[in-house]
Amino acid sequence: MPAAALARLLGDPDPAVWGRARTLIYQCAGDAAVREEVIRTARNGTGTARARALDWLPESHTEQLLDSLLTGLRDPSPAVRIAVARRLFRVEQRQVQDKLAEALRTERDPEVAARLLRGLAERGDEHIAEPAVRWLPDPVAGPSAAQALGALDTDTAAAHLRTALADETLPAGTRAASATAIGAQGRWDAVWLLLPLLDDPDDHLRAGALDGLEARVENGLRLWERHPVAWALAAHLETDARHTWRTRNALSGLAQALPAVRHLADGSGSGEVRAAALSLLDGDDPADERARRDVRRFLRSLDDPYEGVRYQAVLGLTRWVEATGTLPPGSEAARVRLTALTEDASLRVRRAAAELVEALDAGPVFDPS
Repeated sequence: MPAAALARLLGDPDPAVWGRARTLIYQCAGDAAVREEVIRTARNGTGTARARALDWLPESHTEQLLDSLLTGLRDPSPAVRIAVARRLFRVEQRQVQDKLAEALRTERDPEVAARLLRGLAERGDEHIAEPAVRWLPDPVAGPSAAQALGALDTDTAAAHLRTALADETLPAGTRAASATAIGAQGRWDAVWLLLPLLDDPDDHLRAGALDGLEARVENGLRLWERHPVAWALAAHLETDARHTWRTRNALSGLAQALPAVRHLADGSGSGEVRAAALSLLDGDDPADERARRDVRRFLRSLDDPYEGVRYQAVLGLTRWVEATGTLPPGSEAARVRLTALTEDASLRVRRAAAELVEALDAGPVFDPS
C-alpha cells in the first residue's frame, strides 16, 4: 500500500480500519517513505489523521515539528489541538508556554480547554486562574478547572473553590473536584467544609469530599482535626456502600480511627465493610498487643463466608509472617486452614494463600538479632 494512503487511513472513523493502519505503520517504521509520510501528516495533515500521526511519532520529532505545532494550536480540529498541546507541554521554552496560555484564553471547545487546564496546571502556570474560573460551570471542563485552581494554591484560587463548592447550580463533577482540591490545599477550613458533605445525597460530591479528606489525612491533619475526621470516616465506612473503599483509603494511616475500625472488622453486617476494615489493620508488630489481637482477627476471618474478608485475612497474616518469619504462636491450625484456602473458589484467595504457605514452607525469614 502507498505510504500516503496508509497515513490517510489513520483518519478513518472505523476503529478496525485506522487501528490496522496504525499497526502497519508500526511494522513499517523502518521504511523511510512511510516515516516521512507520517511526519508530513503530523505537520500538514487534517483532522483525526493528523492527531493520530502526532500521537504516533516519538518525542524526538517535536523540535522539527515545533513551528507547525504552534500553529496547530489554532487548528479547526479539536483532536489536533489536543494532540498538539499534549506534545507542547513537554517543551521547556517560555514562548511555547505563553502560546499554550494564549490558546487557553481563546479556546471554546470544553474538551480542549480541559486538556489545556490540566497541562498548564501541572506546570504551575498562573495564567490559568481567569480561564479556570470561566470554565467552572462547564460539565466537561469544570472538573479540570477546579483541579487547576487547586494546583495554584493561592488565596484567590482557594476563595473561588469555596464559592464553587457552595454553588449548587454548578455541575456535580465540578463541585466534587472543588472538594478534592480544597482538601489537597489543606487550608484551615478544609476539614470543616468537607465533613458535612459526607451526608450529601450526590454520589459525586461524596466521592470528592472523601478524596479531599484522604489528601488531608495523607498530608497530616492538625491535632484538633484528627478525632472528628476519624469518627466521621469510620461511621461513613459503615453507611456508604457505594464508596466503601474510597472511605477506607481516606482512613488509611489515621490511628485515631483504629478502635472503631476494629469494631467494624468484628461486627459489621457488611462483608465488604469487614474486608475494608481488616485491610486497615497492620498486625506486623509482635511486640504490640493490639497488633497481636489484630492477628487473631485475621485468623478468625479465614473462615468468613465473604470472599473479600478471607482475602484480606490472608494478606494480614502475610504481613505478620513477613515481619516475624512465622505464624503467630498458638495458631497451628492456621496452616491447615491456609492450605485448605489454596482450593478456595476465589482465584485471588487461592493465590494469596498458596504464596503464604510457600513462604512458610521455605522456613523462617526473620532474624530477631
